Amino acid sequence: MNQRLFAEEMWKSLLDKLYEGKMVSTFKGKEAFRVVSFSDEGVIVRLSSKEKDVFLSKKAMVNVIEKLIAHEDGVRKKMVDPEFRLKLGLFLLHPWTEKVERHEGGKRRSYLVLTGEARQQLASGQ
Repeated sequence: MNQRLFAEEMWKSLLDKLYEGKMVSTFKGKEAFRVVSFSDEGVIVRLSSKEKDVFLSKKAMVNVIEKLIAHEDGVRKKMVDPEFRLKLGLFLLHPWTEKVERHEGGKRRSYLVLTGEARQQLASGQ
């Protein structure tokens, strides 16, 4: 399976796991957000602490998938970026991803990675 097809497949299967009102933890798990609506164009979510909707476009989400494909050691954006925490939180729902922790400079850092099975599927072209 080529990378573009893999990304499309992953995006579609993520949409299959969503429903309006679904509560999702942010990537750091300190806050939750609710899925307001979703379509092939993207996902609208609302943070529990704010009455503000955030639109996570398909393009932005596919960008995360492409980073997951490119970086075998995982994706870790600055965790101060709330939008990135939401994107990674949504992708934690996907069975092709997992959260791993690494020790760096005496601190534990969380990364999102593709599972070994997902990487095999991507490499084998299935």
